[in-house]
Amino acid sequence: MKKHWLIIVFLISYFFIISFKLVSHPTPFFDWDETIYAQVGREMIREKSLIPLWQGNFWLDKPPLVPLAYGIVGAIFPSSPELATRIFTLILAVSVLGLIYILYYRLTKNQIVATLTVIITSFTSVFLQRTQVLNVDVFLYLGWLGYVVFYSNFWISLLFLAIGVLSKSLLGFYPVIIFGGLYTFQLLIKQIKPKQFKRLITQLIIQASILLLWYIVMLAIFKVPFIKAHFFDSMIKRVTASIESHFGKRTFYIDLLFNQLGALVILSLFSIVYILKDFFKKKNFLALTLSLFFVPWFVFLNLTKTKIDWYLYPVIAQFAFLGIYLLSVVKKYKFLVVVIFLIAVGLIFKTNFSNNSLLSTFYSSYDDSYRLAVYSKGICQTIDVLVDKDSRQTHDTLKGMNLLIGTSEWWGNHPSIVYYSDKKVNFVYEIDQFNTIIMKPKPKECFILNKNDLSLLSKSQSIKLSKQFNDLYLFKTQ
Repeated sequence: MKKHWLIIVFLISYFFIISFKLVSHPTPFFDWDETIYAQVGREMIREKSLIPLWQGNFWLDKPPLVPLAYGIVGAIFPSSPELATRIFTLILAVSVLGLIYILYYRLTKNQIVATLTVIITSFTSVFLQRTQVLNVDVFLYLGWLGYVVFYSNFWISLLFLAIGVLSKSLLGFYPVIIFGGLYTFQLLIKQIKPKQFKRLITQLIIQASILLLWYIVMLAIFKVPFIKAHFFDSMIKRVTASIESHFGKRTFYIDLLFNQLGALVILSLFSIVYILKDFFKKKNFLALTLSLFFVPWFVFLNLTKTKIDWYLYPVIAQFAFLGIYLLSVVKKYKFLVVVIFLIAVGLIFKTNFSNNSLLSTFYSSYDDSYRLAVYSKGICQTIDVLVDKDSRQTHDTLKGMNLLIGTSEWWGNHPSIVYYSDKKVNFVYEIDQFNTIIMKPKPKECFILNKNDLSLLSKSQSIKLSKQFNDLYLFKTQ
């Protein structure tokens, strides 16, 4: 433990710095991902359901682990669910950083390389954002890393595999695929014996089979709707199409990687060449696989059509490690390595703390939709929201291009309204449909419109303005 004091001090400091930021400047859940996971988790706890729920409907796109975990944390700390769930995410992120250190220390036996990999990774903008908000990616990456670190222990690796699969579905099996390929190749070149291969591959098959039971149960319960929502919409369509406006050019993830790590990306290419050269000398397939474990994922990302910044999350540490890997080659020049380490750390801290950029960057605010939702909680029974004109046009365009999935219309342009109003909310994308609704309003029914759509309520006598929040207007039946 004393030997690794530097990384322990850093991880503790990192945790308290981010915690201080979260505690000193609380913000509401931001629209889309955070609000969705918080609301789905809350409904799962309320209904005692192991199947994700959104406004009473089964959400079959995702496995249950992430919203359930956030729902449990939120239920334990009901007075401050935003802070509690974000601190929980931070704990997971720090655990990820700890596993990154263990993995790359084992590979290099070099504390400076492993520690610098962690520090570089932890202060990239993508990693920082995922560290401070509710998300599925930290669960997936924790599952992957945990499996890699503990792959030789059946039960611990199974636990981490379960975290990956039950958070991000089939993508959670990524480590099993990589290790399965490794063992098969080692068998073909006679680096391992058939008996050893059988033992290793059987472990992978048993682990995968245990987790495949969840899919069998879901198929038995929901049948075709589960197949469509879970496999076609959430997986196949994300790979083959830029769904829900997630467009980007072919080099999107390459450009993003350069944005996060700069010149280290170039240096990583030299490291890969060196690692391959060393491999051809020693023929150590396990070391090669672990050193480049997440490179295939990066290659896969560049083949997908849906482009989202945080999909790069599990790749950052891989290329941070490769970017500084050559320091382990020149480790006999200790003074030089220490100087490079101190300069790199100094630059990282200067960038993040000299102008308070780390402590002053927030991902949500107390905006109009939040204030409206909180206000509506005490006066509305149900809420109908006509999404704004720009959102309707985007929706129609994506629909015409077949870039919507089954749940795209569930969220509206402000899903936070569902969470903070805690009422049944109906998001409407068609003006004719909205006109039909307001013709026969229900008691205590509320309507939310943007200022550009106010004329739609001009002829209604039973619906009156309740409160205005800049461009958002809340109306209520008399």
